[in-house]
Amino acid sequence: MAIFCLRDVNIYENISEEELIRIAKTAIESQLPRGAILFSPENPAQQVYVIKNGEVELYHEKNGKRIVFETLFPGDVFGDFGTGPTDYFAQTTRASFLCQTPTHEFLDIVRAHPEMSLNLMQTMATKIHDYERKIASLNKPAKDQILDEIKRLQAKKQKSFLNKIFHVPLRLSHQKLSEKTGLNRVTVTKLLGDLREEGTLSIDAKTGEIRLN
Repeated sequence: MAIFCLRDVNIYENISEEELIRIAKTAIESQLPRGAILFSPENPAQQVYVIKNGEVELYHEKNGKRIVFETLFPGDVFGDFGTGPTDYFAQTTRASFLCQTPTHEFLDIVRAHPEMSLNLMQTMATKIHDYERKIASLNKPAKDQILDEIKRLQAKKQKSFLNKIFHVPLRLSHQKLSEKTGLNRVTVTKLLGDLREEGTLSIDAKTGEIRLN
């Protein structure tokens, strides 16, 4: 039942169990494979999504190059909040279980539960702060940009409600890290090697998990 998607999600905090069950009836559950496109500039979002399990990337495409500006984990909420068309892509990067609610129904729920407005504002404020830190990192040397992005993703994973139950390792290919920082893949590979030699981070040879030392 969709209520399992809504539990442990910040914007639904302080909503009673009875009301949460009623709200869950408006949500649709989806089990999606890796690589599924949820929406794009040509086909904007018309729903609000909650990730129960899996991972989703939000990105722009410019001159055939993918620029990832946010990676989302279990418990994250995204999509159309009624502020205008989404002009970016959303794609699953792991097999994912999502719950989605049509935007007009989601906004009706928010109007009926004023406490959700505050929760939503706090969630958006956290996202804006995160984007500001990412933008500020662009002025740093390339090695620091890579380190900042790894720290940023680790912090997000640690806040994920799933990570509170299970250890969720951070795995990133050199290509993915290139897309998330906007740096050349060759540069990323070289600088990751430098960071390993310095002892700043380690990468598990078997699992690919990245750990900061």
